[in-house]
Amino acid sequence: MHTNDCKRLGLIFVIALVVIISASGALAQTLNLTAPSLANVSGALTARFGILVEEMPILKGELEDGVELVLKCEVELYKDNEYWLDQGVSVASFKSVLKFDALTRTFTMTLPDRSTPLRNSDLGQLIKEGWGTIETSLGSWSMLERGQKYSLKLNTTMN
Repeated sequence: MHTNDCKRLGLIFVIALVVIISASGALAQTLNLTAPSLANVSGALTARFGILVEEMPILKGELEDGVELVLKCEVELYKDNEYWLDQGVSVASFKSVLKFDALTRTFTMTLPDRSTPLRNSDLGQLIKEGWGTIETSLGSWSMLERGQKYSLKLNTTMN
């Protein structure tokens, strides 16, 4: 736990979470989302969440058959308004591509914060390393107002 995470405890606000996960085909039953949270990471308001895959053989089979999977996540922070529409504060996105390299017999994953793809012959380990904890910056922590309620919306899709 970062020391800056402790600072968020002093800030009084409530986060309502709306999570939408959609996936296509056989993958619809294989994805799980770990509980999203907001943290102060070196002064940046950072959304944290993770994607878990329970039915690894289905995913592995599709990748080995040549399917390229794209995970897209859009994170939106809203300021709750009691008498009017919620006000958008910040939006961020995350995109990762997962595929199988038949030549090297390894799985590869691109991540937005890395210049080179992750590679591993163990798909489970690769997913844990790449998607186990996803952090997306939503801007400066100082943009939050004390006592204000905020909502975090996370829309995750995989083709």
